[in-house]
Amino acid sequence: MSFSSVLGHAREIGILQGAIKSSRVAHAFIFAGPDGIGKKLVARAFATVLNCSSGGDDSCGACADCSMMASSIHPNLIEIFPVDKDGEKDPEGLIRINQIREVQNALRYRVDRGMKTVIVDGADRLVPAAAHAFLKTLEEPPPGSVIILVTSKPSDFMPTVLSRCQRISFRPLPEEAVKGFLVDVKGLDPNEAGALSRLSGGSLAKACAFIDDGSLQKRREVIHRLSLIGPSDVAEALKLAEDLSKTDGLDELLEFIKSWYRDRIVASEGAQHLVANNDMQRQLKDAGVGEFNRLCSAFWAVEEARKAIAPPRYANKQLTLEVLVLKVSGARFM
Repeated sequence: MSFSSVLGHAREIGILQGAIKSSRVAHAFIFAGPDGIGKKLVARAFATVLNCSSGGDDSCGACADCSMMASSIHPNLIEIFPVDKDGEKDPEGLIRINQIREVQNALRYRVDRGMKTVIVDGADRLVPAAAHAFLKTLEEPPPGSVIILVTSKPSDFMPTVLSRCQRISFRPLPEEAVKGFLVDVKGLDPNEAGALSRLSGGSLAKACAFIDDGSLQKRREVIHRLSLIGPSDVAEALKLAEDLSKTDGLDELLEFIKSWYRDRIVASEGAQHLVANNDMQRQLKDAGVGEFNRLCSAFWAVEEARKAIAPPRYANKQLTLEVLVLKVSGARFM
């Protein structure tokens, strides 16, 4: 993994390369930004450069050190991540104090060359005891080592952790960069790729996940079913609500529905260039004044339903979705 192979993030990589050139690499970093935009890839590329035999500001990709980094077997690379209670990798898990103790033990061994690099993925998942135990190491890592905390939630860190690290803020990837990758690498139709690049919010990982889990097709099917429900189609409205309540990734699907109403609103105002679901342009309809108000009401109804079924409220999914579908479709009991 080299800096040159990372999609986007030229500004952030430039900061790191400047530190390497000036031999002023900080002892600890926070890589902060939205999920799925490549923060960990940059961290891995940084670790590779710091240990590459070429000694430049990017890795050569050919030396033994680069090969070991690529295989995650380099003795100078230490990676930890959230785990569940059984110690298995889990993004929703926690980073526990025994993991921090293992890192501290590993850092006691001096390096012959390069820099021992610790990458803490999902660092906001540190349990309080682990965060406190890590403070001294963050403040004074052993010579020849650097610690990188990767997070999408820097606000969850203790102020003492924030004060001990140099923060680099990562921005979402440009739409065109995500779209280009999806067209060139994934072979998507440009319209679909354009829709995904906007719907993913600049997160390449999220865009690829949408492809893998069939989210694009689910989105089309749900919006199509919703558009067919008329004022007297109460049974169909309740059936759609029931089906939605059993769907995996419901929060994401509600975001898609919300984006659809948002698209209809902006299209009605003549701002077609702002449409996110641009692979469904034909389904967009002009809206009059009364329709515009209804679309705005539908948009906020979807958002309220999304919040209601999420923590900490945990409202009944099916009942919440029944009320939502009846409201946005205009279906009425006779």
